[in-house]
Amino acid sequence: MSIFTTNLVPPIDHVTTCEKNGELVCRPIDEANESCLQDPLFQEKNYPNVELAAESLRSLATQKSAKSAFLPCKETLWKRALQAWHEQGLCGALEVVAEDDSYTSTSWTPWLACASLAAVRWLNSLHGSLYPHLVLSNEDMISEFTSIRHWQRSEICALAWHPHTPKCAVALKDNSVKIFVAKSEVVSNLKHRLQKCVAALAWKHHSASVLAVACKTCILIWRVDPSSLFTRPAASAAHVLSYQGHGPVTSLAWDPRGELLASASPSDTAMLIWDVAKGSCTVLRRFGGGGVSHLRWAPDGQRLFAATPSQMFRVWETKTWQCERWTHLNGRCQAACWSPDGRILLFATENEPIIYSLTFNKESTTDAIGGSKAAVVCADLSESTYEIDGDEVIRVGGLVQDMTWSATGERLAVSFKPNENDDNQTNLVALFNVRQKQLLELIPIGFVQGEGNQVLQLISFEPTFNQGALLTLVWQDGRVTYVPLFFLSSQDVEHYQTSYVHSVANQLPQQQQHDLYTSINSGVNNTTAVK
Repeated sequence: MSIFTTNLVPPIDHVTTCEKNGELVCRPIDEANESCLQDPLFQEKNYPNVELAAESLRSLATQKSAKSAFLPCKETLWKRALQAWHEQGLCGALEVVAEDDSYTSTSWTPWLACASLAAVRWLNSLHGSLYPHLVLSNEDMISEFTSIRHWQRSEICALAWHPHTPKCAVALKDNSVKIFVAKSEVVSNLKHRLQKCVAALAWKHHSASVLAVACKTCILIWRVDPSSLFTRPAASAAHVLSYQGHGPVTSLAWDPRGELLASASPSDTAMLIWDVAKGSCTVLRRFGGGGVSHLRWAPDGQRLFAATPSQMFRVWETKTWQCERWTHLNGRCQAACWSPDGRILLFATENEPIIYSLTFNKESTTDAIGGSKAAVVCADLSESTYEIDGDEVIRVGGLVQDMTWSATGERLAVSFKPNENDDNQTNLVALFNVRQKQLLELIPIGFVQGEGNQVLQLISFEPTFNQGALLTLVWQDGRVTYVPLFFLSSQDVEHYQTSYVHSVANQLPQQQQHDLYTSINSGVNNTTAVK
């Protein structure tokens, strides 16, 4: 049964501006900006203003292939075949040779090319019957396995927050990457000839300048000086990491210590662990699954989650690089995230509106990953229908598109897959209050609603926000909006309570102090979490 209720759904034509006192605040669209300016909590704006010029967005929407800007020139057959090999693989090269009309009628070359092409396609069809995603084009494969809702149609293809400073990297449809910094007008623009089909971005931990970019055929490691005033770093600032058959790269994950980088591709059964300083990699290959779709490194660095395009995922421990498999899922794993302490993994599959959890031991051992044997249901997000204002019907919930856990561990945001045939489905983001005591609790706070009818593409939490949590929403038209969630963390609450108790106890006689602390400890020990 769905956990959503009618009172959680925001009014139509309202925008969610923030969270205060444990509740989401919604305002009419025409009053939202004015109310934010008048609220003193919004005065300290310590996050970047991500704005894309309307002219650049129009150019992205009408962008054509660069080949259309040049007159065609006569190239040799083998040069064209080599170029097709790099761009489309073996099938592309064989097609060029088979379709060439420069051969004589007695030449065997086009016949051999046609026969070879038929054989390759037949073998691919056999492989594709086991793993259908392998017959997809690079663009379709990226669109299928990235967390962006409509990757091919979105103006923004990826977004990544820096783990230590308020700045973010944004990948655009034209294959450029822009870096926005809070309280700075300087916007760095990263471009490289190999920077195509950008599917993921990842900042290196404990570094202010290193950014990894997942591309069609490689990984680019950019080193951008944060103090530089140059908006267009040279291509020499990027280091290329490539491995034969490892592409398109759809997911990247840095070791929290900032030493190793993990990369994955749905077309490659190997996960690569890069020593970026040396430019070398270790290949971790496990057969089964058809590839590796996305990665999530636990914040404590002890484990690495690796999803596959099939009904299975693995969790690796990072001491001896052994792994355990979780199988028999209802579809492939669609989304996953770790708790800030690395002890709990939440995940959702593509065919179930359910969030599952796995609990791991605090310390992994060399002979076991330390995870629970079976996943536990945390929340039922089944689609529900509600009437708003008496006549308007909307649908909320459903299959999970993506989810993200705040750095404090006390807020979880979940976005949902669109229903193309349902005009009443909205772009609402479910927000949960997370409690971790003896059991994990996900308590619905409400739904975050954006402005207008734009399609939500991506959600993310800014990790350095110190007043609670900052939810980032990326829209299909290229807008990036923020919803600040103002709250005191449980650690702060416990600190204030302890300080208050000490101040009161110091004014009491010794026996009364002893009785006070005894009653408090007894109350804490007798408290149990209800799931």
